[in-house]
Amino acid sequence: MIKIFRNIRQKLVVENQSIIKNTNYIKYALGEIVLVVIGILIALQVNNWNERRKSNAKFNAVLMQIYTSLDQDVEEMSINMNLFRKQAYSVDSLLNFPDKIDPTLLPSLLYYADIMPEEFTSNATQQLDLLEFDTKNIIQSRIYKSISSYILFKVDFNSYNSHPMRKVLESVDFPKPALLFSYSSINNYDYVDRTLFTEQQQKEALKLVQEQPFKNALKSALSQERLAYQMVYNQREAALELMNVIKQYYPKVKLLYQNIGIIGDASPNQNWTDNEPMTLIDESSSIWELKVRLNDGGLKFRDGNSWVANWGGDTFPDDSAIWFGSNIPVKKGYYKITLNLTEKKYQFELIKE
Repeated sequence: MIKIFRNIRQKLVVENQSIIKNTNYIKYALGEIVLVVIGILIALQVNNWNERRKSNAKFNAVLMQIYTSLDQDVEEMSINMNLFRKQAYSVDSLLNFPDKIDPTLLPSLLYYADIMPEEFTSNATQQLDLLEFDTKNIIQSRIYKSISSYILFKVDFNSYNSHPMRKVLESVDFPKPALLFSYSSINNYDYVDRTLFTEQQQKEALKLVQEQPFKNALKSALSQERLAYQMVYNQREAALELMNVIKQYYPKVKLLYQNIGIIGDASPNQNWTDNEPMTLIDESSSIWELKVRLNDGGLKFRDGNSWVANWGGDTFPDDSAIWFGSNIPVKKGYYKITLNLTEKKYQFELIKE
């Protein structure tokens, strides 16, 4: 009987050891599984982080292009606002002082009174298609929506232009001059053909402009110009606000001008073909400098070898840098030139040798 109980006890001991071994193995296996799962989760998290980082970097890169395009929009709209002011001043002179206007220019000014620019389209239109944003990122989504809304709002000036002056002038059989908004008014209308109208037509124009139908047409043109000015002003404010939103989201955003130089007959190259390169001294504010000997003549700032982006100015040695502005009248000397594209200012500092 004792032998039987001994065998049973030994059998139970063996079975218990086997159970312990199996339990330890199961624990080990479960631990391995947990470690593998944790590793996979960490890898996925790292991968997701890398993807978000790449996505954000791409978003910011395109956003910087849009920021630069918005800056160009602001400059173009500032030009148009100035041109509308100039046009309104011309119409006011036609209404109140027609006899003091150059008679060879008078008929063309009557036509120019109701000319409008082409429909304004933002420079950022194409870049918006490249702006891929994270749909889960609320801020990116809002920025995309704001840019999209800004671009979709187009100012079509000619959609409401009734051409009051053109109708009246064509009714009296005046020839129509070749005029373009902005270009024709450059340098006090130097590019207007003053030989188109005969001396008799010039006298007729002076007589007609003092009659009530012409005055009414001029008043209508003036009203259109004031409305157009306000539309451009509102769009310009929208662009500035959008630039501010982008700056708040991405404080490191900057203007993407890479090859600014001076060009003109006052430059060392003495031509309007080759740039004399400047040095970028402040990337965040887009400030450029150059020490150079200049000649008497004209000068402009240009980005690269294309005239797509260029700035001029009205006075020397310092003034506002104007998008597609006039040639800067430069005096001979050795200068340190500074161009601040964020503030749109330039300065020529004479250096004593």
